[in-house]
Amino acid sequence: MLNRRLRAWAEKDGRGYPDWAMRYVPIVKRLGRGALTRGAVLEIGANENGLSRFTGVPVIAVDIERDHLKACRDTQQISPVVADIAALPFRDDTFAVCVSVDTFEHIPESMRDAAVQEMARVSDGEASMVVTFPSGAAAVAAERVVREWYRALTGNTIKWLEEHEEVGLPDADMMMARFRGAVDVTHTVSTEGNVPLWIWKWMWLVMMCNWPGRGNSFFQAALRLLTPVLGRIRFGKCYRTMIWVEPKR
Repeated sequence: MLNRRLRAWAEKDGRGYPDWAMRYVPIVKRLGRGALTRGAVLEIGANENGLSRFTGVPVIAVDIERDHLKACRDTQQISPVVADIAALPFRDDTFAVCVSVDTFEHIPESMRDAAVQEMARVSDGEASMVVTFPSGAAAVAAERVVREWYRALTGNTIKWLEEHEEVGLPDADMMMARFRGAVDVTHTVSTEGNVPLWIWKWMWLVMMCNWPGRGNSFFQAALRLLTPVLGRIRFGKCYRTMIWVEPKR
């Protein structure tokens, strides 16, 4: 009974689920309220713990899977749109903010250039864009470890990690070059690391691989309490790359 209650408390919202909080809280903080309320906001790659859940701001949420949009709508203020990231059904210069969190590693390399061009096309001249994705050899190695832990424990696979392996993680330098080419002289393009690899790996060991066994719910509750601290740790190689595209001032 106590284990169930602790697990329910640990997972009851986006901020209590450390991996989601560590993705979105830095984005919300850097964007600021001004950018998020200046005009329409687009998130590409909807999920139940998305941008609207962390801001309270209504969002146009795009995903190619209806089930993803349904889960997103159940928890957030969104207007769902079923669409392909490489062919967005919006007019030019529509959005003040355009965000895509951990989506590019699920689309083929051959589509990534078109996806970047579409994000740039639908964003207005003063828009901020941010894209995040796991990247680099160290991230590939960490994902392999988690997949092996999970397979050894359950005999099953983790669908989204299998997709990462099948599609291939994006190359950060190539993605930077794509955005620089798309925004030309109107915006600056910069990168930032997100979530040190050692935190990402041990976090998933607790949450998905049931470490350390029957005490897992206590550790998951502790992760929720520690999320504000974990999100500020920056030492060591990071699992995720964040690309920021911001208007020149």
